[in-house]
Amino acid sequence: MIYSDAVDYVANVEKFGIKLGLDTVKTLLARLGNPQKSLKFLHIAGTNGKGSVSCFLTNILLASGYSVGTFNSPSVFGYNERYLFNNIPMSDGDVARYVTIVADERNKMAQEGLNLPSAFELEFAVAMLYFKDKNCDFAALECGLGGRLDATNCIDSKELAIITSISYDHTAILGNTLAEIAKEKFAIVKDCPLITYRQCDEVMSVLGKADDLILCDEPTLVESSMDGQTMLYKGETYRLKQLGKYQLVNCSLAIQSALYLSSKGYNVTLESIKKGVAQSVWKGRLQKIFKGDKTFLLDGAHNPDGAKVLAQELETTFKDMKKCFVFGMFKDKDVDGVLQNIGALADEFIAIKPPSARGLDEDITFKKCLAYTPNSSKCNDMETAIAKAYGSKCDLIVVCGSLSILSPAYNAIMRI
Repeated sequence: MIYSDAVDYVANVEKFGIKLGLDTVKTLLARLGNPQKSLKFLHIAGTNGKGSVSCFLTNILLASGYSVGTFNSPSVFGYNERYLFNNIPMSDGDVARYVTIVADERNKMAQEGLNLPSAFELEFAVAMLYFKDKNCDFAALECGLGGRLDATNCIDSKELAIITSISYDHTAILGNTLAEIAKEKFAIVKDCPLITYRQCDEVMSVLGKADDLILCDEPTLVESSMDGQTMLYKGETYRLKQLGKYQLVNCSLAIQSALYLSSKGYNVTLESIKKGVAQSVWKGRLQKIFKGDKTFLLDGAHNPDGAKVLAQELETTFKDMKKCFVFGMFKDKDVDGVLQNIGALADEFIAIKPPSARGLDEDITFKKCLAYTPNSSKCNDMETAIAKAYGSKCDLIVVCGSLSILSPAYNAIMRI
C-alpha cells in the first residue's frame, strides 16, 4: 500500500463500526509477535482531558530525556497524529508500511474465519509495532472508549493508570449513571497505582476502591490571560501555555504522575517537570488563532461538560468580546446539553454539518440554535461558514461541537 491506500483501508474498516472486547485484539497482537510486551505504559482513561494529560506527561518525559510514543484518537488536524514519537507524527511512509503489515494479518484472519479487528484495534496494533521499533522508553495510551473493553486495556502491565474527569458520554454503551461509567474506566487499573483527583461522591465510590490510590492536591490559579496561565501546585509555580481553568487539573494529574515516576527512580526532576509543562500545547483545545482584527478559538466541546468549561473560559478571558459560534455536532451526541451551556453566550450561530456520516444535518442544528438567538444561520461547507463568520460584527469566532470540524476550520482560516 501507499499512504492514501492505507488511510482509505482504515476508513473502510471503520465503516463496520466499534467492537468492544479484548479477545480479537489479543489474537491480532499475538500474531504480530506481541510487540506491546516490550513497552512501558502510562494508561489514561476519562471522559474529558485525556489528550491534555497525555500531552503534558509526554512533554515532561521528553524534557527528562526519555523517548515517548503517544497513541491518541481521534486525531484532529491529520491522520498521522494518532501515532506520535517524541511529539512527531508518524511519517506517511511508515503509516503505509505498518498499516500494510497489520492489514495483511487481518486478511489472513478473515481467510481463517476468525473475528476481525475493528479500525481502532487495527490502529492500536500499528502503534504497538511502531513504538516497539522506535524502542520507546514509555508509551502513553489514551483509551478510545470507556476502559474495561477498550482495545488499549489488553496490555498486561503498566507503570500507572490515570483517570481524568468522568461525566456523561456514550451512555448507551458505558451506562446511565456516573458510577456505571466510572466502573468501566476504573477497569484499566491493574496492579498499578491509580492517579486521579477528588471527583464527585458517586465517581469516588468507585475510584476510591483502588489499592494504591494517589489523589492530586487541588491546584491554585495564580494568573490567567490570553497568553496562558500560572498555577501553584504543592508549593511550586508552573507556567502553562494552555488556556482554560480545567487545564490546571489536567496539568496536576500529569505532574503527580511525573512525581510518582520520580519516586520510583526514574530521572524526572522538578526542573524537567516545569520545562515540560511550559512547552505543552494541545491543538484543538482552546486554541487561539489571530487573523486581522478577529480572534478564532478552536475547541472540541463535544459533550455538556466540555461545553461547560468552554463557557467558563468565554465568560472570563473573553468576556468583553462579541461571539460568533461556528457549530456542528454528531447525531449521537447530546446537542441540547451542549447548547444549554454555550447558547446564552452567542451573539451569532452558524450551523454546519461535521464531515462524517455521524454528522447532524445543519438544518436540525440551525433550528436548535434559533432557540438561543435569532441571529442564526446555516452553511453547507466550512469554507463558507468561516468566511461568513469572519465578515460578521463579532470579534471572537468560536469553532466547536466536534473535533472533526476543527481541521477543515483551521484550513479555511489559513486561507483567509
